[in-house]
Amino acid sequence: MKSNQLLLLGIVIFVSSCCSFGGQKTEWRHEKKAISLQMIGDERLNLYQEKPHSLILCVYHLKDLNAFNQMLDQKGGLPLLLDCGRFDPSVTYAKRFVLQPRQKLEEAMDRTEGAKYVGVVAGYYDLRKENSSRSIQVPLSIMNNPKKIDIRLNLGPNAMEEIKE
Repeated sequence: MKSNQLLLLGIVIFVSSCCSFGGQKTEWRHEKKAISLQMIGDERLNLYQEKPHSLILCVYHLKDLNAFNQMLDQKGGLPLLLDCGRFDPSVTYAKRFVLQPRQKLEEAMDRTEGAKYVGVVAGYYDLRKENSSRSIQVPLSIMNNPKKIDIRLNLGPNAMEEIKE
């Protein structure tokens, strides 16, 4: 009985030393094809005067969300985000896409070093942050390592929606 208790105690100590969640620092390294992006354009995409139109999107890799959120809240910030430039040092990567009505775009992206979030901005005619922007946090594994992420966006007549599974 005593040997079973000692064995159990040894296992508990071993497991707790290997899996100390609080002490392990996350390393946000570059990872190939870690972000899977799927964008689906509605047949009435970016509807204006009852006609569908193409849609410009910008996808950002971000170290943090502060500057991105500030740009979303700032007057004239959304059009600046649609330039797809590195507007702040927190931006590690930016890429522009053009989506047509009824088009499905798929892109496997490398996650850039330091990127903890993905920000998406869409250039709708009715350009408001509520319908034109999303930010998604890169998830962490139980061992505190960045996981691969699948982002699926439905782009409708006036707004984008993230498809949750």
